[in-house]
Amino acid sequence: MYFKRIDIQGFKSFAEPVSIDFHEGITCIVGPNGSGKSNISDAIRWVLGEQSPKMLRGGKMEEVIFSGTASRKSRGMAEVTLVIDNTRGILPIDYSEVAITRRMYRSGESEYSINKVTCRLRDIREMIMDTGIGVDGYSIIGQGKIADIVSNKPESRREIFEEAAGIVKYRAKKTEAERKLEGSKVNLERVSDIIGELGSRIDGLREDSEKAKEYLELRDRYKVNEVNIILKNVETIELKNEYIKDDLTEEKNRIDGQKEEKEAIDNELAENRQRSDELETLSIETGNRLMVLIEEINLLSGQNQIRKEKLLNIEKDRERLRLEIQGYREKIEKELVNAGELETTRIQMEEKKQHLREELAEKTAVLSALTKELEDRAKDVEAGKDQIYEVHSQLVVKRGEINSLQNLMESLEQRRDQLSLEMEGSAKNDLDLIHENENALKEKASIQRSLMEIEEKSLDRKALYSKNQTKEKLLQAEQKEQELFLGQMTARQKTIEEMERAYEGYNHGVRFLMKEKQKGIRGVVADLMTVPGGYETAIETALGAALQNVICDTEQDAERAIESLKQNKAGRLTFLPLSRIRPTAPQYDKQLEAQKGFLGFAASRVTFDETDRPAMEYLLGRVVLVDRLEHAIALSKRFGSGLRFVTLEGEVINAAGAMTGGAYHTNTAGLLERKAEAKRLTEAIAEAEERIGDRKSELVAMGEAIAKDRDEIELLDQSYRETERMLLSIENAILSLTGRIDGARETKQKWDRDMEHLERETEEAATMIRQLSETVTSLENSISEAEKRTEASISMLEEIKSKREAAAEETTGVRLREGAILSEQANLEQMLARVRAYITEQEDSVGLREQALNDLDQEESLLRGGDEGSLEDLQTKETQKSETEILWDRIREEKARVNRHSEELQKQKEGMDDMLFQMQTARQELEWKLGRNEAQIESYKEKLWEDFEVSYVQAMEFHNREFSMAAAQRESREIRNRMKELGEVNVGAIKEYESVSERYTFLTAQKEDLCRAMDSLLKIIEDMDRTIKKSFSETFEQVAAHFEEAFQSLFGGGTAELRLEDESRPLETGIEIVAQPPGKKLQNINLMSGGEKTMTAIALMFAVLKTKPTPFCILDEVEAALDDSNIDRFVRYLKKLEEIQFTLVTHQKATMEYADVLYGVTMPEQGISKVISLKLGDAAGS
Repeated sequence: MYFKRIDIQGFKSFAEPVSIDFHEGITCIVGPNGSGKSNISDAIRWVLGEQSPKMLRGGKMEEVIFSGTASRKSRGMAEVTLVIDNTRGILPIDYSEVAITRRMYRSGESEYSINKVTCRLRDIREMIMDTGIGVDGYSIIGQGKIADIVSNKPESRREIFEEAAGIVKYRAKKTEAERKLEGSKVNLERVSDIIGELGSRIDGLREDSEKAKEYLELRDRYKVNEVNIILKNVETIELKNEYIKDDLTEEKNRIDGQKEEKEAIDNELAENRQRSDELETLSIETGNRLMVLIEEINLLSGQNQIRKEKLLNIEKDRERLRLEIQGYREKIEKELVNAGELETTRIQMEEKKQHLREELAEKTAVLSALTKELEDRAKDVEAGKDQIYEVHSQLVVKRGEINSLQNLMESLEQRRDQLSLEMEGSAKNDLDLIHENENALKEKASIQRSLMEIEEKSLDRKALYSKNQTKEKLLQAEQKEQELFLGQMTARQKTIEEMERAYEGYNHGVRFLMKEKQKGIRGVVADLMTVPGGYETAIETALGAALQNVICDTEQDAERAIESLKQNKAGRLTFLPLSRIRPTAPQYDKQLEAQKGFLGFAASRVTFDETDRPAMEYLLGRVVLVDRLEHAIALSKRFGSGLRFVTLEGEVINAAGAMTGGAYHTNTAGLLERKAEAKRLTEAIAEAEERIGDRKSELVAMGEAIAKDRDEIELLDQSYRETERMLLSIENAILSLTGRIDGARETKQKWDRDMEHLERETEEAATMIRQLSETVTSLENSISEAEKRTEASISMLEEIKSKREAAAEETTGVRLREGAILSEQANLEQMLARVRAYITEQEDSVGLREQALNDLDQEESLLRGGDEGSLEDLQTKETQKSETEILWDRIREEKARVNRHSEELQKQKEGMDDMLFQMQTARQELEWKLGRNEAQIESYKEKLWEDFEVSYVQAMEFHNREFSMAAAQRESREIRNRMKELGEVNVGAIKEYESVSERYTFLTAQKEDLCRAMDSLLKIIEDMDRTIKKSFSETFEQVAAHFEEAFQSLFGGGTAELRLEDESRPLETGIEIVAQPPGKKLQNINLMSGGEKTMTAIALMFAVLKTKPTPFCILDEVEAALDDSNIDRFVRYLKKLEEIQFTLVTHQKATMEYADVLYGVTMPEQGISKVISLKLGDAAGS
């Protein structure tokens, strides 16, 4: 697995999209300060899920989005995609290439994706967890990480070891398990409280439930009896209905017979009406026929006169048509002569056209031959030109090579002169370098003395800082303890508040009524009084079930509430209407108030609204509160008339002498005690919050003292680091001067080699110029010969062109003559066509007129033949008229007879209608009786539903056909009496008992489940601790061994050791680094110089990478504080870890020399970073 590519867009200074390919080996990212090269490592850290703006060198996360420049607009989004090669399957995802993308908008919204599939940040973290490549791992190491390693906080070094040990995911699981364990503790406490409350209610609900069950059983028996009584009555009525239905059937049969007779008469009447209608229609038709005959006789007389006039007109038309036919035939003969002359001219033109076409074919053949010859000669000319161009191109190339070699010789000459001048100036600088080196050694000794003084002051201040930290931790522990207590109290308070809101402990009727919030209902007695501390048990015992009595304003309010309870079957309640309650003041001896143990009347010890006084006096006016039982007994004997005595522990002595006492089977608080507990919890919470506030103030003060110590330590550390940097700078200067002196010698030798190389290159260039000059001369001769051959081809080409143009002109002339002939021939054809069309038109006109003559002859023949038939038709019509008049008279006589018979039938029908009305009246009376009985049956069925909520079909399941009506009525009376004896029954207590019992059982099981879950979580935490401890210990031993080896390689000797601060606490303790560079004593890393610290930290980094190699590693200027010799050791060790892909952000030239690929980051435009790349292996090869 390794980095393949990173795509950056809109991130910090990368305004434009940038894509950087990573390769195996070492990749260096270089560039001047402020160019944005470290933004690349920030982009990798950001895309892997970094959430701290500080780690990205910013103040707010929005600052990673390109903010714009003077010439560029800001971006609205930053996006980075990191592509990872996963062919080895190290990442737990089924892809050989994984692209992780993070996108952020200026609105603050972020998006994450894996291979373009949207995901959560958690998914990315879990995918890369324990691979070493996370933001908390060791795959991205900058100067800040190096500073953490060498800091004086050993606990900050644990992160790298834990990532290498692969225990980060176990720590996450352990934290999750601890969070769940804390939640389970809170839930267990709440469940225990609710179980206690429910347990106190079960016994009372059980008694009410048994009483309600007996009531329901009696109600069911009563229901069966009453249902059977109703069913018996229904049977009696149904039997009566059967007799009525028989009478009704007989009456219906009589009515049907009468209707049949009436229907026969109706049918005969209908037939007569139909016959009468038919005769009427026939009479009308006969009259109409008579009228038609009269009209036809008149018409035939007029037609004879019209026929004579038409014969005269036909003779005139025949003479006109004969004259027109003679004129058309004369025109046709004239046009036939004209058409013959035009046809002769057309044949002569066809012969001329054929002669011209033969001449055109000959001219075209000559022109084609000349065209082909012209094309062949043109190809010869082009080939000659191409040859000249090709040789000329070679000539230009050779001349360019000669110019390049001449320029090279001039450059070599200049370089040789420059080397001579440099060699002369180098000798003068050697003495100056030696003097400068001596002064630097003196300055180094002075800086080392200052460093020791600052270190002593820092140790004293750190001791005070550690002492204050210890005090702060003690205060934090006290605050946490108070916060835990506050959390417990708050949880208990919340439980009680939930129980109060839900009216837990109250019966179903109270809960229903309080949710209804009806007008006039003031509330429950328990809610409308405040009981002082210590009196809760006594008052609750004195009131008993009356605590759940409801106080209302008027009797009407109570009546409405009772009706609502009935309608919703929500139980029964006792109401105390203030308009009706009239409590009587207790009569007692005033000496009672002076007796031992007397605490006062209960009504005077509780607080309530003055409006509720009548109800409270009614309930508590005769209750005397006594401190304990023996005093209560004594007072009841002496003053007991009409008074109840109740002790603070709940013992009761009634006015009649009955005593009640003992203890409940559970210690769960009652309604009043629950309210008192809520008040106590409020006070306890306030006190806890006050104590927490005091601790916070103390912590703030202690924090300020610690901050002051930290600031002072930071100033000393800063001074130490500045002095250390000065020392490092002077050491680097000394090393640099030493290197420069050695380098001067090497430069002298290099210059000698360069001079010899320059002379050799100059001689080689002169030889190549002579060879190229000979080649140029040969090419110039070839061009001259090719140009002569091309000129000859061009002359011949011009001659052929002239011949072809003459042939083309002759061909064009022939084509023009042919076109004129074709035009004349077309005109003749059109004229001939027009003549022929005119002849055809005249012949058609002759035919039409001859046809008209034939039509006139036929019409004349018809008219003359119709003269004879017309007279015969007239005689026939006269005969038909006489016969029709006789038929019309007979039809009218038949119609009069049919009408007289219909009148007789109508009278019979009216008599039958009167008899049918009487029969229907008798039937309606029977139907009314039947309907009345059915209504009574329906009334019984409605009674079944209203009284017992059963339908008639369901009631038949209870039907006992052998029961005795008298016995059933007697048993119903007994059941009613027993139900009255039971008194007030809460039917809802059955379901409430079942619900409470079920909830009690469920919560008990839940409590057991929570206990088991807590045991399981504790076991998981123990397993996690064992796994973490084992993995950390094994990894720590391996890293320690590799650390010593890496330290010796980087320092060229010495020893180094890793130690746990407290070996008894391997899961939390910090890690100390003790090292001994060559020639020095064994010491803590804090006492080492800056350069030694950096090298030691790098050695630790290499040890971790060797123990658990990460596939790739980003090093951001980690070697910035090293000199060239240490950089050389650093990079050589990097080369040993060849299985890791390294990417270095660096300023050091020595580091760049070892890079396989080099990326340069520049800023050609202010505020905009650009990237250029160079693969050094390819560059060296070229």
